[in-house]
Amino acid sequence: MIRANQVPAKNGWGWVKRGFALFRHEPVLWLAMAFVYLVLAILLGQIPFVGWLILVLFTPLFILGALSVAQALAGPGLPANAMPTPPATREFRPWVHYLRDLLTRAATRLFQGFSDEDKLMPIMVISTLLLGGVVVIKILAQLFKVGGAALPAMLAGSIGPTVWITALIGLLVVLSLETLLLMAFLYTVPLILFRREHPLPSIELSFSGALNNLGAFAIFISVFAVAGEAVRVLFLLFVFPFDYLAVFLVGLVALPVFIAGLNASYQDLFTYPQ
Repeated sequence: MIRANQVPAKNGWGWVKRGFALFRHEPVLWLAMAFVYLVLAILLGQIPFVGWLILVLFTPLFILGALSVAQALAGPGLPANAMPTPPATREFRPWVHYLRDLLTRAATRLFQGFSDEDKLMPIMVISTLLLGGVVVIKILAQLFKVGGAALPAMLAGSIGPTVWITALIGLLVVLSLETLLLMAFLYTVPLILFRREHPLPSIELSFSGALNNLGAFAIFISVFAVAGEAVRVLFLLFVFPFDYLAVFLVGLVALPVFIAGLNASYQDLFTYPQ
């Protein structure tokens, strides 16, 4: 079995910078793909109980499509006709056609994993296992009252320290489990896409690669964890439509940079000198 390379902790920030550089290389396509994903996520979020489950289940397939774009941009580049040409006129109708064509091509690339028969089954196995892990963590979070009203009530002085301590311990347990789950699944999609690994070996490889490069992994993930927490706080602070506007403003950049940075980190960890 292959082993992950070991890299310095500073490479974690380097992955973020390389991801941003790749985003700047083709920003229109990245923004369009992120827009399609965010719209889909928001629409699924309106479905009670099962909407977020569907999103978790299919997100690895979307990552597969986006990683293919990142790999192409980092290597030979996209085909010359991959992107529609912006109209030279300021008239409204040509721009409508351009945006429609752009979003259609972005959605096609994002959904291409659904039509890849060789990768579809392994990715769906990964998706199912990931969904199971997420559901277990959600249940534990509910049992520990993490994310509930315990902490705000404590700050207001309406509950005692016993409840606060329980909530804090629960938060640490849930964050630890989320980190372990992320370590186990972060590199599964690129390993299946680029190395044709089977699902269970890819999970083992992903976990060992993240564990052996914990410093770089922590720096890389922390950047996007902070971005995600900022989105969550802004969404709670703002009222409609500014809450969704905040999600789009952060997500349209953070999602492409994450995928492109993930591709950069995969290249560092799982490719070897010839």
